[in-house]
Amino acid sequence: MSERQRGFSLLELMVVIVIFLIVSGAVIQLLNAVQIRYRSEQQFLDSFSDARRGLDLMVRDIHNAGYPPPFTYAGNQPQQPTGPTPLTYPPGIWTDPLAADPMLQQRFALGVLGVDAAGNPSTTCTVDTVNPGAGTCRLPNPWDLILELDVNPEDFAAQVEWVRYTLERAPGTQTSTLRRVVAAKIPGAGVNVPAALPTANLPPFVENVVQNPTQPVNVNTNPALFSYECDSVPTAVTVCRADQIRNVYIIMQVQSAQQDIRTRLRQITLRGAATTQYPER
Repeated sequence: MSERQRGFSLLELMVVIVIFLIVSGAVIQLLNAVQIRYRSEQQFLDSFSDARRGLDLMVRDIHNAGYPPPFTYAGNQPQQPTGPTPLTYPPGIWTDPLAADPMLQQRFALGVLGVDAAGNPSTTCTVDTVNPGAGTCRLPNPWDLILELDVNPEDFAAQVEWVRYTLERAPGTQTSTLRRVVAAKIPGAGVNVPAALPTANLPPFVENVVQNPTQPVNVNTNPALFSYECDSVPTAVTVCRADQIRNVYIIMQVQSAQQDIRTRLRQITLRGAATTQYPER
C-alpha cells in the first residue's frame, strides 16, 4: 500500500472528535440560551398581555359604573320612595337611594359603592382621597373597589351588578393577586357587602402584582392600585361620599413569573384612568 492511500491516524481522529465535541457543545449551549430567552420573553409578554387586558376591563367597568346616570334615580321620580325618611342630597335633585323601592335600586346604579365600617352599603360614609383610610368608608380604599353597573346594558331585563376588584397577598408569598367578582346588586342597607362578594375561591384575574396590600401605601415603593378624585366642581374637594368620586386612577405593577437569562425578574408598570361621572351629574 502506498503512502498516499493510508487513512487517518488514531491521534488525528481523536483530535477531530474533540474539535467536533467542542463545537457541538457550543452550539447546544447557544440553542439552550436561545430557548431560555424565548421562554422568558414569552412569559414576560404573557404577563404584560394579561395585565393589559385586566387594566382595560377595569377602565371599562369604571366608565360604565353609574349607568344609567344617577340623575335618573328614584329620588327624581314623582313617587317618593317609601321607608325611612330619605336623606337630602343636593337640594331638589335626589334622595337617599337606600330608601328607594328594591326594584328601582336593582335597575339604577350609584357608580362607586360606599361600604361602611360594618361592611354594609352606605350613602353617608366618606372617602379621604389625600389620606387613604382617614375617611369613614371601609370601601373604596387603595386596594379594594366595588362598582355598581349593568355589565350587560344591552339586555333591558338585566339588573345592576356589583363588580368588585380586590388585591390580595397570601402569607409567605412574594407577589399579590388581583381578583374580580361579579354579583347581583342586593337592595338596601345591612346586607354585608364583603360577605356577599367572596373572593377566596375565585380564579386569579391578574397574577404577579408587585404592590403589597398588607403594607402602607408609598408613592415610590408601594403605590396604591386605586386612587380617587372627588367631584371638584365648583371647588376642589378631597373628602367626599363614594358616589361623588369622579375619577379613578390605576397603577398596576406586574413582574414576570420567572427570572430571565440574566437571573432577574422583569417588571412593567401599567397606568389607567377612568371617569364615573356624566356631564349631567
